[in-house]
Amino acid sequence: MSLKIAVVGCRGFGKIHLNALSKLRDKYGLEVYVFSRTEEYARDCHREYDTSGYFMRYSDVLRSDVDVIDLVVSHDAHMPMSIAALEAGKHVMLEKPITRTIEEAVGIINVARSSGKKFMVLENHYFDPSVWKAKELMGKLGKISMIIVRKLQFNSPGGWRRIRRLMGGGALIDGGIHYIDTLLNLGGDYTEVKSICTRGFAGLEGEDTSVSIFKFKNGAVGTLLYSWSSSGGDRAPAFEVYGERGFIMEDPDSRVPGKPYGGLVISIDEKREKVIVEKVNAIEREIELFIQSVINNADVPMPPEIALRDLRAVLDAYKDCGELGVSSQPV
Repeated sequence: MSLKIAVVGCRGFGKIHLNALSKLRDKYGLEVYVFSRTEEYARDCHREYDTSGYFMRYSDVLRSDVDVIDLVVSHDAHMPMSIAALEAGKHVMLEKPITRTIEEAVGIINVARSSGKKFMVLENHYFDPSVWKAKELMGKLGKISMIIVRKLQFNSPGGWRRIRRLMGGGALIDGGIHYIDTLLNLGGDYTEVKSICTRGFAGLEGEDTSVSIFKFKNGAVGTLLYSWSSSGGDRAPAFEVYGERGFIMEDPDSRVPGKPYGGLVISIDEKREKVIVEKVNAIEREIELFIQSVINNADVPMPPEIALRDLRAVLDAYKDCGELGVSSQPV
């Protein structure tokens, strides 16, 4: 019996998911379907990826015999479309962030638990082995003083990403939540967050540039710099960890396509060396591991509580951002 997966949203990042599923299709005997409300897009994706079929109404996807729904949709649609899929007896993969608000996120998690279906937010940075290798090596640094995570780029998206109400904020809740995930995986629990948000020239209603400072329970300070108005800024290390005996940093020169982070450089007592990390496509890995959890009826590899943790940190960071941050009442 083959596993049937419908990718809902076949433009933009949906095509990245379809590329990954194309590589996994033969290995797992997958039947892949696509959905778009625009017939031209649905047919084009169907032909381009040689899928088993296409849908133009979400109600038809819900009534179909597909096993898994992969949602690559606007943030405001995450909760209603996920809950509808779970209640229809489908397993759900959901592109990050989990939702715009804690209430929306808890609503999905509760329905997933009661339905007995698998639910996972696709956070590809969580599946990059460079982060976990750095976490493993942090013990060699002694007491940690500071963690810096950054992503500086130019990005001027169109459509719903410009609208704060649909996004639940601005750049931080969209692309920035990847780097929140990395910061928290390295730093652990935090007690306080302070932020400054600005609007540069990315064309968003919400913020496109933010600096957030986290005070971690272990005494370390974490700094997150995220911007869609900083062209050329992505050549710096994506993360750095500083401790009593030295530092660990990501090596931007060793990055490969499909993997957010490169290898590592570690310096202990002024002795520096490079650490080679397994080169994996993090999107393919997260989707493959979710498929395995469905086939084997096992726990999903990234619990939804992690995605809830990341969202909570974004919303905590937004508290100092006023009208540039999260909208007061997403609908």
